[in-house]
Amino acid sequence: MIFLLYFITYPSWEGHWHWSYNYIIETGFRQIGLAVKTIVTDYTSPSIQKAVAEIQAIESTADDIWLFSVAQNPIIELVEQKPGRKFANISNLSCFPYDPARLEGVNMQEEKRFGYYDKLFCNSHWSLESAAAYYPQHRSRLTYTGFPLDFNQYEPYCSMPKQANLVVFNQRFSWERLPLIEIELARRLIAQGYETWHLYAPLAGNQVSADPRLQQLALIAQSAGLKFIPNPTKKGYLKNLAQAAVVVTTSICDNLSVAMLEAMALGAVPVAPNAMAFPEFIHPDNLYPPYDLDYMEQLVIEHPQRPHSIEQYTHERVLARYLAAMGL
Repeated sequence: MIFLLYFITYPSWEGHWHWSYNYIIETGFRQIGLAVKTIVTDYTSPSIQKAVAEIQAIESTADDIWLFSVAQNPIIELVEQKPGRKFANISNLSCFPYDPARLEGVNMQEEKRFGYYDKLFCNSHWSLESAAAYYPQHRSRLTYTGFPLDFNQYEPYCSMPKQANLVVFNQRFSWERLPLIEIELARRLIAQGYETWHLYAPLAGNQVSADPRLQQLALIAQSAGLKFIPNPTKKGYLKNLAQAAVVVTTSICDNLSVAMLEAMALGAVPVAPNAMAFPEFIHPDNLYPPYDLDYMEQLVIEHPQRPHSIEQYTHERVLARYLAAMGL
């Protein structure tokens, strides 16, 4: 049966999760013979009016599928009465106290909008349970899919030599990543002869953050020996990340840490909290009690090399879960 898959997404730039997600969704579904029409909704640009007009003019059929990259996208209000089954990815939740879903300061209206979908795709079992706890009326709509990653993009960097004493933080330098914990751990490790880097995507003026307080904190961290390495391109970032022997995260709010998955795909030993989604893909021997600095330090020193279940996020497996949830 011939039908269209309308893919409603946001604009992407190199390094952002939408960058790889958009590509994988478009190419993956087309490779199996589905007709995909992508519509980009950019709420920071006048082009949103063109996208709105285009969606309003669509005459979909009951056999068509609507797939949203972000379930809270307000465009669902224009689509919910149109024929066709509706699905969406939950990338974050407004109920997360430390890193809530936001759209240019607009109320995401999750409780109402989640009810417009046939199924909601969750990146982790932890995010599914978080959504179900906050919106129990939508539990039946939630399904675990994982997040699709194309691991082939990391292969050119896997053979790069590692620096045996290099410990890297590749998370955002932001309050919900507990920068004070990061800085103190780095200070301890530097005292024992380790080199520590924080990899970041530079903002205007090569800043690590738009928050002046975090900029000041980064200067304090640098004075303690933590090196902040700007990565203006994805290739440059992967080259730097590939050198890491150990990668540490101090996050308190990850739905699913793509940054940690990328580090593990490049062969780094992960050190992560025994919380949130991390136990779903990281071996227990590499998890620390949140946020025990002594335990974290010892894990870095021991750097246990264990098998980790990151293959569950290959784009082929995730898209297969998408198709199953869509009944295709």
